[in-house]
Amino acid sequence: MIACTPEKRVTTAESAEWEAHLRLDSAIEYIDHQRYEQAMIQLKTAEKLFPIMKNDSLCYRVCLYIGWLNEQAGAHEMALDYEQKTKEYAEATQNQHYIVNAIIHQITTLNNMGRTEEGNRLNEQTINRYDSLEQNQQSTLLCNRAYYFMLDDSLQQAEKTAYKAAMLAEDSASMGNALSVLSRIMLHKGDEHQAQILMSMIPRTENLTLRYNRLMTESELQESRGDYKAALETQKLLRQMSDSIAQQRAALDITRLQDQFDYQWHAWRDVQRNFKLSLLIIFMLLFMGSIIYIYFRRQQVHHREFQQRISNVRADMNQLLAMRNTHIEDLKMALSDRMEEIEQMKKKLTGAFAEDEMYLQIKNVKLGLDVLDAIINKQNISQYGRNEQQAVVSALWMTNSQLAAILDNPDIQLTPKETFFCIMEHYNIIDDEKIDLFCCTEQALRSTKSRLNKKMNLKLLHYNHRN
Repeated sequence: MIACTPEKRVTTAESAEWEAHLRLDSAIEYIDHQRYEQAMIQLKTAEKLFPIMKNDSLCYRVCLYIGWLNEQAGAHEMALDYEQKTKEYAEATQNQHYIVNAIIHQITTLNNMGRTEEGNRLNEQTINRYDSLEQNQQSTLLCNRAYYFMLDDSLQQAEKTAYKAAMLAEDSASMGNALSVLSRIMLHKGDEHQAQILMSMIPRTENLTLRYNRLMTESELQESRGDYKAALETQKLLRQMSDSIAQQRAALDITRLQDQFDYQWHAWRDVQRNFKLSLLIIFMLLFMGSIIYIYFRRQQVHHREFQQRISNVRADMNQLLAMRNTHIEDLKMALSDRMEEIEQMKKKLTGAFAEDEMYLQIKNVKLGLDVLDAIINKQNISQYGRNEQQAVVSALWMTNSQLAAILDNPDIQLTPKETFFCIMEHYNIIDDEKIDLFCCTEQALRSTKSRLNKKMNLKLLHYNHRN
């Protein structure tokens, strides 16, 4: 026999069907030996292969046996659920024999639950809908119809229908069921002799249903004859059989077995799903880590290229400064071309990589050269403030260190306007031109000059300068 090993799962429809066939065969063998729990385990394991399988006929057979086991265990509701599944798979196969067989099982379960009206409706629908029924199926459906007629006290119709059912029966079970119903009908009609004859014709098999029906008919017959002692003994046998069946059902506990199996199965599937989810998360983290690593490495490469270019710009600027007769305008133009290229490279950098100290220094020098050029060429500088003051001093440290030393003296603490005034004074820009550059009044210019005279000796600014 095949053990229940959900850990070893199949992945293709062909292998799933192969395993389901083996488990179904094992279940049938277990049923033959009345080892119903082992049979249910095999069938439930086969059921879990349905999502992979593409064989509706095989699914029909598995659900049929699961429903039958539930019915034998007295789990009627669960039996009905699986009988409905059996019918759905039967309809998918478009096999009429399968469909009617599934419906017959549903009717039997409804009768056992006492829901005879529902069973009767379903029985009549089946007889009227399917015109090419197999003979044994016709016998079973007519036997059901006769049973419903008997319950409604339509004894003539019940007798006629039960005889038809007996004539169509092809096996001992169908014949026994028909004769059992027919004998009970005769008892209801008061024909004890005919009931006795029919009861003696019921096949003596191991079928519990037939044995129970025979005893029940025999009990009714004994009561009708007034043989209450014999009827009492027969009732004792019926109770013993009922108790035996109940004990078997309690020991079997199919419902608990299925619930436990489904719980274990879902727990295993949850573990499998969580494992797959964990693998997916790990893969995503690795993928994201790879992307981040590649991005970081690219940023490092760009940053090295960026720094190298800045170093080249600084070297070029130092080379220009070392040349004699180099003008501020020449420095500005040379630095402007290179700064445009550096700015394009900087756009590729983000975060800390973009905050390069050497770049900020060169950018500051570039601003300082722009300010110095604006002063020398006598452009409006009225909007310049602290940033421009610091930038122009930085530029002067590279172009005119003596002047820068004077302006950057911490003991003097010049304002931006005073710094620009000193530069104008150094480059011999007259007061009228200073007024235009500052866009101020003559009085304001005199005030600036007066404050400067208190801070420093303006004559120090008039030494020979390079530009």
